[in-house]
Amino acid sequence: IIEIYFPMNLKLLSTFVTTSLVSLSPLTINSANADEFKKGFYSSYSLGAGTYSDLLLGGTILSLPFDYGFSYEAGFGYDFGKTFRTELSYTNTTSSISTGNQAKFGSFMFNGYFDFPLDSKWAPFVGAGIGTTNVDATNLCTAGGTDDCKDNVSTYAISGGINYALNDKTEITTKITYLGFGDIDVTDDGATLRVTDSETLSYRVGLTFKF
Repeated sequence: IIEIYFPMNLKLLSTFVTTSLVSLSPLTINSANADEFKKGFYSSYSLGAGTYSDLLLGGTILSLPFDYGFSYEAGFGYDFGKTFRTELSYTNTTSSISTGNQAKFGSFMFNGYFDFPLDSKWAPFVGAGIGTTNVDATNLCTAGGTDDCKDNVSTYAISGGINYALNDKTEITTKITYLGFGDIDVTDDGATLRVTDSETLSYRVGLTFKF
């Protein structure tokens, strides 16, 4: 088995989390009446860009870094009022190399989010989730031979962002999401490749509709 390693690209995520923690200081959170935050179901839809880890082989970065590609997410959740909500979501990110060959990552996730309303309009949030991802690297594999370039792998999520209320039923959401994957096993031209420590990082903007 040939093992392919990817670096953990967490610099931007770390910066975001640090900023979020500062924003969550008790000095910045408005003591709004809990009655203003209603419980109920909601759906969310967002579009943006995401990228897969840059490729490493034997500790050396290959000349095939992955670029940002189209990313989207759709979710359905329940808001327990003011500070906590849960959500089932599907995310999809396409990331390509310089030749145009691309890999696709479709993830079904169960997420939990903590909201920290600053006032009646702005509410930063952080979240985490678990799920599974279908990795489709068919377009990256060598044509011909014995190939099996798809795999389903366990996935965890770390995310954060901010919501802005347009009215009592609609919010604009901006979010950064990091997805970390378990080992990915594919067969390319008869050779088994194992991808470890890989991830996607995506940035999306969308709308949330409360029922």
